[in-house]
Amino acid sequence: MIVAWREFVALNIEFSLEEKSAATAATAVGTPRHRSVRRLFGLLRQPGVAAVLTWLVAGPLAAVVPSALDLNPFRQAGADVPLVLGGFATAGVACLALWKRSLVVTGVAAGLFAAWTALLLCTAWHGTPFPAGGVYGDAGRLAAMATRYTVTSASSDGIVASVPSEYPPLLPWLIGKAAVILDVPAWRLVAPALILSVSASVVAGFVLWSRLTSPGAALIIGALGLAIFGKPDKAHEVLALAIVVPLILLTVASPPRGRLHWLPAGLVGGLMALIYYGYLVYAALGILALVWRTWRSESDRRAYTGYLARIVAVMLVVSLWYVIPYVWAMLHGGRQVADTYESSAISQIPLPFLGMTPLSVAQAIGLVGLLWLRRSVWWAPPLLAIVLGTYGYYLISFARYVTSGHSGLLHYVFPLISTCLLAAAVLTAVHVGPTLARRIGTPFPNGSGAAVVAVVLIFVGYTYWQLNMPATHWTPGRTGVGTPDLAAGNLQNRQAARAHNQPLPNGGRPRFSAAAASDGGLPWFPVEPVQRAVEGVLGKGVRPRTLAYDEQLFAFLPWRGYIAVDRGSAGGPTRWDDRYAELIRLSEITEPAAFAEASAHTKFGPIDVFVLRRESADLVWRPGGVTTMVRFQPRQFNPTSFVVVDNLPANTVVAIRRR
Repeated sequence: MIVAWREFVALNIEFSLEEKSAATAATAVGTPRHRSVRRLFGLLRQPGVAAVLTWLVAGPLAAVVPSALDLNPFRQAGADVPLVLGGFATAGVACLALWKRSLVVTGVAAGLFAAWTALLLCTAWHGTPFPAGGVYGDAGRLAAMATRYTVTSASSDGIVASVPSEYPPLLPWLIGKAAVILDVPAWRLVAPALILSVSASVVAGFVLWSRLTSPGAALIIGALGLAIFGKPDKAHEVLALAIVVPLILLTVASPPRGRLHWLPAGLVGGLMALIYYGYLVYAALGILALVWRTWRSESDRRAYTGYLARIVAVMLVVSLWYVIPYVWAMLHGGRQVADTYESSAISQIPLPFLGMTPLSVAQAIGLVGLLWLRRSVWWAPPLLAIVLGTYGYYLISFARYVTSGHSGLLHYVFPLISTCLLAAAVLTAVHVGPTLARRIGTPFPNGSGAAVVAVVLIFVGYTYWQLNMPATHWTPGRTGVGTPDLAAGNLQNRQAARAHNQPLPNGGRPRFSAAAASDGGLPWFPVEPVQRAVEGVLGKGVRPRTLAYDEQLFAFLPWRGYIAVDRGSAGGPTRWDDRYAELIRLSEITEPAAFAEASAHTKFGPIDVFVLRRESADLVWRPGGVTTMVRFQPRQFNPTSFVVVDNLPANTVVAIRRR
């Protein structure tokens, strides 16, 4: 997060009154050099700065522990290492907090917890270059976008290179450029980037919330975000979720410590939109209602309007390179189809605060707090506005889904709702707790705050460990030196297991693939054989426009795709339905010369390479999200126009257009 240093410091909690007055008195005397030194030490005593510095030091150290110890995440001794180290760290910081009551200790705790998340994910993915999910699904499309940005800087779809991206491009863009600088394949940097993003979300959330509440409460709110929605294969969404709620409160609402300066607020907002803008869309109705409410209560309405206008202007400037091409493409034939797939999550109960789990109970407390305190505390109305506005988006999208089949990805709203309710629960406890203690005549004992923070971090840490470690249950039998075996088919997290079961481009498997495949292996798409076949005809380093039956090809190679395989994940600017209709038309042309001519001049340009799968006598391209596959016939690929390679693994056939 790029923020001017002066404004970055402003995001952190102020000193306690004693510390602040002492620092002021100290800087009033002495030489300019001494005053600068004292100001520097004062800066380092702020919890947000302490969190960032601790994370910068501890994060890299935590990330190398799994490699240094050569941990096996499919063995109990290896998988438990994050729990052991996290327990010692929690106990050490708790003792430090009891010994020295300082806001800096809370910042150190936040930095260490963020570093611990890196330790956990590095342990879960040790032995494989892939993140959770491998290069299938969303993680695969992220890898395809990163690979695409190794050969271009303009906004581009990860598969169809001729159109701009619909998905926010910043994270894959950074991965792609880092891959060029480091001279490594982009897909090998996806896992480190996702780990970094998840870890950074804890620090970013703590720094922003520290401006709004006490550091202890800020740490609890930031940590609970991982228990709600901490999917590492969607780390960019995790990071955006950690930022969006406190950013809205720091800009649109009226926080007691003042709003953020419009320049860093606009920069952070613009960068967040480039990471994942969905939460701003889901909360749009609530944000507008909050703007109206705040504007009416402002003494200087013109200044408030100008402040928001400058923020929006900065956000637009930051994101123009992505927004303008996307809007232009959608105005010229683009059509959103990524929200048309059927999912049981669409009809899930929209009330996450109903249930007997700790998180559900906490959300119920948060809802009660918002309704009860909406007229007495400043934070309740804006949080309530976000919740109600998000529910408004949900209802509108649900009605749209039953009438048109477009869901608007309405089931993605619940992490935002849960984040607001959990934040409200923590803020309610901070507001009501001391009053209740005074009324019952029993003050909280010393160290109770540190104990509460420690309990929450242990709960969140263990929950996150269960969600992301590929296996958490083992058989009593033993092999080796006292290490329990993994029970067959006992992988609690299939996504994490896929990181170890994902085949490499050459057909090899990651180190622990045998354990990951205990409930079924993943098929190999022969990337390197396909690449050798095509480069043998067209020359090394070519990037042909390719129709491929598996999107994995584009995660590993920066080739230009003709169409995405999965309609439900295709970008709107790609015009998936129109391209699919072109494929159906081509498949019906049986005369070889006519087929060669038509496939060289489709409505969307030529298809240089066909990567198809042999099924009986047909060569098949099987799309996801529709019922009709596209069947080609071998005779359509005339030897005078195509070089056909049909001896590749996995029944893969490649037809390469002759130059």
